[in-house]
Amino acid sequence: MADKFPAVGHKYLVDFKADDGSGGFRVQLDFHSESSMTYTGVRPDGTLSGNSETVDITVEPIRDLLFLVTWKEEQGMTVVHVEDYRDNTIITCITAPGPDPTFSKFHGTMTQTS
Repeated sequence: MADKFPAVGHKYLVDFKADDGSGGFRVQLDFHSESSMTYTGVRPDGTLSGNSETVDITVEPIRDLLFLVTWKEEQGMTVVHVEDYRDNTIITCITAPGPDPTFSKFHGTMTQTS
């Protein structure tokens, strides 16, 4: 039986790197419940940016401390996370709609901050 989703009530700093080496980004994930999370961009100096949105998430347990977390953003981007709370890692796949749709994949390390 999979564990209860451990992120609820906590914030995590995630440092993502692109699979192709083209760069990355940092984000804070603030999990309000198993159905709500706020993500906020993090600047290189560690301060939070204005890039923030609260989204409805779906959480599906895979195995102990491993979860599939998905959501759709207001602008139509879709995000899929494989969140591993045993190894403190996240794999994310992001699709962006539009005339020239994009697909990106990043690997990240996460640190619980609260």
